[in-house]
Amino acid sequence: MTWDGRSTVEMITSIGHQRRDVVVVGAGQAGLAVSWNLRLLGIDHAVLERDRVGESWRSARWDSFTLVTPAWMTRLPGLTQPPGTGAEFTTRDDLVAMLEAYSKQLPVRTGVEVTALQRAGRRYQLTTSEGVLTARAVVAATGALRRPVIPAMAARLPGTLLQLHAGQYRNPAALPPGAALVVGSGQSGAQIAEELAHAGRQVFLATSQVGRTPRRYRGRDAHDWAQELGLHDRSADQARPEERRAANPLLAGAHGGHTLALQQLARDGVVLLGRLVDVTGTTLRFSDSAAANLHYGDQAAAAFRRAVDEHIRRHHLPAPPADLDPAERPYPLVPSPSKLDITADAITTVIWCVGFSPDTAWIDLPVLDRTGAITSRGGVTAIPGLYTLGAPWLTHRGSGILYGVATDASSIARHLAAYLGHASPVQRQIAAAGSLPQRAAS
Repeated sequence: MTWDGRSTVEMITSIGHQRRDVVVVGAGQAGLAVSWNLRLLGIDHAVLERDRVGESWRSARWDSFTLVTPAWMTRLPGLTQPPGTGAEFTTRDDLVAMLEAYSKQLPVRTGVEVTALQRAGRRYQLTTSEGVLTARAVVAATGALRRPVIPAMAARLPGTLLQLHAGQYRNPAALPPGAALVVGSGQSGAQIAEELAHAGRQVFLATSQVGRTPRRYRGRDAHDWAQELGLHDRSADQARPEERRAANPLLAGAHGGHTLALQQLARDGVVLLGRLVDVTGTTLRFSDSAAANLHYGDQAAAAFRRAVDEHIRRHHLPAPPADLDPAERPYPLVPSPSKLDITADAITTVIWCVGFSPDTAWIDLPVLDRTGAITSRGGVTAIPGLYTLGAPWLTHRGSGILYGVATDASSIARHLAAYLGHASPVQRQIAAAGSLPQRAAS
């Protein structure tokens, strides 16, 4: 990967002077993207990261993790893809290396934790592990999906079990001998269950309601079709609340990318269960939703195919005939067990794949909702000079992934320039409006 060749900015070696125009908290893709734009605008700023650049990708992804989005969807400001890489899927280690190289051009300071953010008159006060500094504006780019979610019922499981969150799982060999219960069948849960099954493990999968998309359909990758259909650029204002809350559809990028379907997992020997609803002693109880959850995935895949078929028909596009991925072939499910016994079924590991929550405890300002998420309009909070970046659906569907963060970062940087007085009259009018424009579907 190459960059546009602009001058390199040395990495900060200390907090230095205690006053900044802007402090960006977090050096993942969101923080780095907004830093790039602030640098181009000539705005004094620092990026503070408590761990290492791209830490969530480093330490909260398993060893074989691969992005489900093809390489052409990795878009950061100034970053271009060389020819021939558009259909590849990026591994965890390659992504971390990319972010590290990208950060070397920017004023990033690692190993500095921000423990409190408060208002101090017309400025912001940030308490950090290296002292206190103030800023005229702050961008919270720590991510909306950072803290592992563990259900309360986990505390009732026997202490002999190894319990892991998806962010702690590494590989099958790191688990003790015995069966594994994977709770949650979103992208992480389904991929981990698949990897464990292929390694010869007995796997029980407590399923959830998640849609599915075929990896390839009528000669093209699902994300290529989604781009043409405008799905990635669908604005938050256009999306229904249930659409914004829905889990990402099942897909896999590992091994060149493939369709991930519950029925194929069943063929691979995974025991599909309903939702885990209770734990009593060594007994695990499940709802009877497994068949319905499988059907839900089938419906989502069928809806995607219909949309592509209609797009091809309307625009008279050349494409192969409609097809069905072998992974999606119907599979006659046996009645799903309503309960398991940890001892009798030799379960030694439980892997919780039920999501992450925001890491915002350091923000001591009235901008958080009951879940800890930062409330904003397109990344602009109700408190002047405080911004957020990197959350799903911030302005559009792609806001929370590498595909769309660059667009939001550019808008926030321009809004910031107007707020700080580094902008044209038109840009200052945009800032005065109090939010970023929502993207329209393409």
